[in-house]
Formats: sequence, C-alpha cells, structure tokens
Amino acid sequence: MNIFFRELKRNIKSFIIWTASMVSLNALLILFYPTIAEQSKQFEAILKAYPKALLAAFNMNRLSFSNILGYYGTEAYTFIMLFGSIYAMILASSILSKEESEKTIEFLLSKPITRSDVVTGKLLCTGLYIFLFDLIFSLTNYMFFEIVKKSSYDMKAFLLISAGPLLAHLTFAAIGFLISTFVIKAKTTMSISLGVVLGSYFLSIASGLTDKLENLKYLTPFKYVDAADLILNKRIDSIYMWIMFIVVVVSISAAYIIYNRKDIIA
Repeated sequence: MNIFFRELKRNIKSFIIWTASMVSLNALLILFYPTIAEQSKQFEAILKAYPKALLAAFNMNRLSFSNILGYYGTEAYTFIMLFGSIYAMILASSILSKEESEKTIEFLLSKPITRSDVVTGKLLCTGLYIFLFDLIFSLTNYMFFEIVKKSSYDMKAFLLISAGPLLAHLTFAAIGFLISTFVIKAKTTMSISLGVVLGSYFLSIASGLTDKLENLKYLTPFKYVDAADLILNKRIDSIYMWIMFIVVVVSISAAYIIYNRKDIIA
C-alpha cells in the first residue's frame, strides 16, 4: 500500500477548497489596490490619528499604501499568513491521528508496512500540499500584481513575501505533525491547531506594541517572516531561519520517535 498516494487522494478536496478560497480572497483584496492607491494620502492622514503602537503592530508605520508591495504587506499578507497557517496546522495535526479516530489504523498496520512508512508517507503528503498551496497562491498573486500595478516593484521583495509564508506554514505544519502523534480526537486537534496559530498571531501583535514585549517575537513564526522586514530589508534574519529549521527538525524527529513507540488505539 502506498501511503503517500492514499493521503493525496484523501486530502485533495480540502486542498482545493482552501487554495481556491485564499486565491479568491487575495484577488478581492488586490483588486481594491488602484482605488486605495489613488486615495493613499487621505488614508495615511487618517492613520496618523491612531496610536503609534497600534500602527507599529500592523506595520502601518513602515509600509505605504501608495505602492503595491506596501499595500499587500499591510493587507493581504496578513490573511495568507494567518489562514494559510491554519490550513497547514489542521492538515498536519489530523493526518496521523485520524487513523485512530476513524478506526482505520488496525487495517493500515495489517499491511506490509512499518510505522515509519506511515509517518513518511503522510509527512510527504503534508509537505507537498503546503508547497502547492503556496506555489499556486504566489503565481496567482504575481498575476494580480501585474494586472493592477501602477509602477514597477522590487522583484526580490516580491519573492521574499512569497517564500516567507511557505516557511511559516511549514513550521506550523511540523508542530501540527508532532501534535498528531499524541492527540486523537478530531475536535481536539482542531481546537489545538486554531489555538496555536491564533496564539502565535496575537503574540506577534503584542510584540510590536511596546519595547517591553518585543522579545515575544522569538516565539511566533509570524514575526520570523514579517512583511515589513522582508520588503524593506530584503532578507530573512538568519536567527529566524535557524529557529524555523530547528523547530521543523525537532518536531518531525520527535513525531517519528513517538509514533513508533506509542500504543496504537485500534
């Protein structure tokens, strides 16, 4: 039995729904850009009345609505980061546990495959779907940029804001994959997935409110690939790259160890 292709088939519907939904939402937001750009001075004047800490939390003090990268970084980028991370977490945190919750694990392990084979097949499926999700989103995003742009934009910055969400999504997926080895109930995995992603998102907001909370940024992938940093600095900080790498490696390694040692509930 080929676990990889089995999982591709089982998860194709949710992949299509999530991808189509995010592309559609992004199209709607990007198509508003020409109108926003024409009134950017008025918008920015209104924003000056907002607390500086609030503007900093959402990058509105660093990016401008007048150019498409700045507009995307303050609007649509948040949605692909947030909802893409939720998709990655839900997919990864349920892909192993559902065999036990749906009572199919006994049948699966009766086949000539090892537990490591099961983990590997499901891991590859998760990684492929997340990669395709971000690839399709980025390609359509480029198309939308080209349609509505009023001037040229920095391609390196565009590539970074395309790669950033992928790295964050893979990081969340690795955490979710680890969770999937010891949480069985579907409702529980859903709750944990939403809790982890939303908790990380609120930590990223809090880290930008005051200097006292700034160190919270090391606890949330949302800050590792912050839109303003990517657009203005045109690079991902090496310390964030290392943190994501370590989280992914440790989470996946732990998932293999736990799943091979756990008592399977058939």
